[in-house]
Amino acid sequence: MSSLRIRLAAGAAALIVAASVGASIPSPVLAAGPQLSMSYNMSGDVDNGGRQFGVYAYNWGDEPASDVTTTYDASGLRDVEISVPRWVDDCQLDGKIVTCHFPVLAAEQTSSFQAFELTSRQQSTPGPAGTVKGTIRGFGPDGAEYTGSGDLDVTIIASGPDLVAFAEDINSADDPVGGGDVRPVVAGIYNDGDTPTGDWYVQIWVPTGGGIVEQYSDCEYRDWWPGEHPPGYVYGPSVVTCPAPADLDPLGVGEGLVFVDESGESLFHVAFGKNLRGPEETGGSVQVGLVDDLRAERAPQRLTRKGSSDKTFAEAVAGLAPTTRAASRREGNTENNWAEFAVWTKPNKHDFAVTAGPVSGNIGDIVEIPYTVINNGPSDGSAGWTFTAPTGTLFVDDGDHENGPWCYFNDEDGRPVEELPVVSCSTEGEFPAKASGYQGVQEKIKLRIVSTPGDDGTLRVRPYGENAESNPANDEVKLVVTVGGSGGGLPITGVNAALVGAVGGGVVAVGAALFLLARRRRIVIVSE
Repeated sequence: MSSLRIRLAAGAAALIVAASVGASIPSPVLAAGPQLSMSYNMSGDVDNGGRQFGVYAYNWGDEPASDVTTTYDASGLRDVEISVPRWVDDCQLDGKIVTCHFPVLAAEQTSSFQAFELTSRQQSTPGPAGTVKGTIRGFGPDGAEYTGSGDLDVTIIASGPDLVAFAEDINSADDPVGGGDVRPVVAGIYNDGDTPTGDWYVQIWVPTGGGIVEQYSDCEYRDWWPGEHPPGYVYGPSVVTCPAPADLDPLGVGEGLVFVDESGESLFHVAFGKNLRGPEETGGSVQVGLVDDLRAERAPQRLTRKGSSDKTFAEAVAGLAPTTRAASRREGNTENNWAEFAVWTKPNKHDFAVTAGPVSGNIGDIVEIPYTVINNGPSDGSAGWTFTAPTGTLFVDDGDHENGPWCYFNDEDGRPVEELPVVSCSTEGEFPAKASGYQGVQEKIKLRIVSTPGDDGTLRVRPYGENAESNPANDEVKLVVTVGGSGGGLPITGVNAALVGAVGGGVVAVGAALFLLARRRRIVIVSE
């Protein structure tokens, strides 16, 4: 189905085309007083994706009309709903009647505007659907009322298949999950369209700290942090994508599948590890779509693999009986065909720690301070960190992001600056425990020595949430900067290519996971 942006663009284009066509049509001979009429920018073909209609209001008379209103009565339509787009300010909906207001329509003037949207109901039968009765009213300079009309014949057209996902919450706040727990995913798909589906797929996402148990050999799995992990830690697979079996009949109109067999056993389960953060409400999602659209969902090959068991999804689905649901139940998300489920987790603890190496240089030098931020676990988490420069020094941003992609050189008004005494940094997302294989942030930050440095510089990590931190003692470290000596802060003569390459690899791995998880779960940004 078309997105709102596409439909708006299409409507605007239609108005432009219709206006150019109308300009070539000679207007009638001017009549005394206002002479009002109206027309529409497109034919009345609608489907369940919705179509926005533009309206032309004409005054063919020789006098202006004031307090002009146009009214569109859709009460005679079958299986079609009328609505007003949120961005339209001059039109209001009352039941099945839309009324639009504008103050003046000058003599010989044509006004064009978007007025309403028509959407056919799910599973409605294509064919004639009735007429929108349109009227236009206004008042002349003499106070007399002038009226006109313009009807729109509406036809429902085939919308095609409309795959819809649904899912139940994994658990409740009264029954939280933690390391060692396993829960079923109760989910399903339906076809709310007016034609049978083509080849479809289902995709299930689970939060970090959980992993999909079933390893169907004909499904594809994604591991954001692949490899072996210590016992009790669970890092995926975080996503499973299963295509419909080749010999499965298409889903008919109103037909669907619930992924629970006759014994009540779900086809998918989630196991949770000791790294599952909490207590919090997190979640996952179930998505369904047509196989032809699946390419856009592909992950990098190094993050994707096939299931390892001999059991197949096709065998599991073969025993399911198709179900139906009423056409009046509407799809929750027509743009993405995905449904969220909630997961409530038990309390857990993490251990964030920072280190920073001592540096030395001469007054006027720019030196680099090496530092690390790591989560020793066991819980995954998120965190930011703050640098406070020693008296007599300033942190420097040269514009090349060599201080790392997470540090922000902005003043109080959000404007970029080159030097600051205090710098805040954050991964702006999940920060897994080192058991995941992610070794944290290993970076350098640049610092200018302006005068003899003081001993009041610090680097402090700010875990989220702080009550989950098991060892606050290693959350802060002194920044040691001296003048002269043989420390690690020699004047900068070039970029450390080895460091940039090493850090870049970690950024790509974590960045890929955060980017693809961003629309599936809530991201917490830690800032001061």
